[in-house]
Amino acid sequence: MRMKVIVNPGAGQPEPVLSVLNQTLGEAGIDWDVAVTHASGDAFEATREASTQGYDLIGVYGGDGTIREVASALAQGGGPAMAILRGGTGNTLAEDLGIPKALVDAATLVASGDYDLRSVDMGRSGDDLFIVRLTMGLEVSMVEGATRERKQRLGWLAYAMAGLQTMTNPPIAEYRIDVDGEIIEAEGIACIIANTANTGVMGVTIADGVDTSDGLLDVIVIERADFLTMAANAADVLGGQEGRSVSHWRGTSIRVESHPPQSVVSDGEPAGETPVEATVVPGAIQIVVPRAAGAVLETPEA
Repeated sequence: MRMKVIVNPGAGQPEPVLSVLNQTLGEAGIDWDVAVTHASGDAFEATREASTQGYDLIGVYGGDGTIREVASALAQGGGPAMAILRGGTGNTLAEDLGIPKALVDAATLVASGDYDLRSVDMGRSGDDLFIVRLTMGLEVSMVEGATRERKQRLGWLAYAMAGLQTMTNPPIAEYRIDVDGEIIEAEGIACIIANTANTGVMGVTIADGVDTSDGLLDVIVIERADFLTMAANAADVLGGQEGRSVSHWRGTSIRVESHPPQSVVSDGEPAGETPVEATVVPGAIQIVVPRAAGAVLETPEA
């Protein structure tokens, strides 16, 4: 088997990435090499180039932004399956798919060959694809407040701290949502167009029943939050599982307008302002998952 690994050296906590990969992939007889990213867009270009070079797998070590770039290149240009080697702070998609948290365990999963390939949807907004979610409102403030320095020092608690700083009096927005032609009006502190509702922290989810492989996007409005209840549990700051009211719809084509206009974040990266439109791209890519977590498909030969 030949495998290209895209590495974002700025992701997650400091660890000997190449040494771990050499001990797992190399010792398993996998012919692998690495491309290191230095700026936004590097992972996309490296994946697009690797997709034409006969690799059996494209691995990605990084957070959700790096994963989105790799997945977007594979979905747009075709190519092999993707293997996520968790390197970011939250890694929401990896958490949703049951991919091991530790780099050595994720690499060992690939090296063993004992895995499935799961077809995973993506969303399209304008010319760009996303694989986790588009967010507006409160979560944008949390993402903006969780600086790289904070994430490297505190891990997922960086998001909890940012949430605590913004939730004492979160602003309420009016949302006008078009779900496959049905018009919905709602008020809330956040609106999310989600392919996964997992937060990447302790199994906490924003809403129930969101499936990365159902051919649909989910629209979630968090209507309110009880600061004192949520502050009592840092995980709830991210997932809002206590003291909050959530409205939830599903569809293949979504448009969200807000009053006042709000910033939009796509898989952790700035993506303009509302209004925003998104459509689902069913089964856009295939991802390596543990056997118990995915549909049984053909595994590439070693």
